[in-house]
Amino acid sequence: MVCYLSVVNPEELIYSGIINKIQVSGDKGEFGVYPGHLQLLSCLKAGILYILDENNNVYYIYLSGGIIEIQPQRINILTNIFFKISKLDEKSILIIENDIKKKLENSFIVNKKRLLKELPYELKKLYSNKTFMKIN
Repeated sequence: MVCYLSVVNPEELIYSGIINKIQVSGDKGEFGVYPGHLQLLSCLKAGILYILDENNNVYYIYLSGGIIEIQPQRINILTNIFFKISKLDEKSILIIENDIKKKLENSFIVNKKRLLKELPYELKKLYSNKTFMKIN
């Protein structure tokens, strides 16, 4: 079964493509979604979106929170602030953390203080789990 993922914010399309799996931070905790997942509508908290595409390439995108709509063959994510992460070494993650902080500080997000406080934890989790999506 094929599942198509779209990640957007009000200004642009962030990611679009066929996926084998995603993992995201829901408001009740982390959860994974595979093609054929039951329908679900949920709020997302700030964290890392892990994407395993149809060719088993792994992508990481920091999301400032948002909404996820899941259908068996389609997943839609709407977020405000995002940051694509391409390297998972410690130096790159520190640079990414500073870039995300600048984006958050210059935004009009209501819960900006909480997001800035949780950001180091989310990025540390990403670095420590960098082999997480290497499945099958």
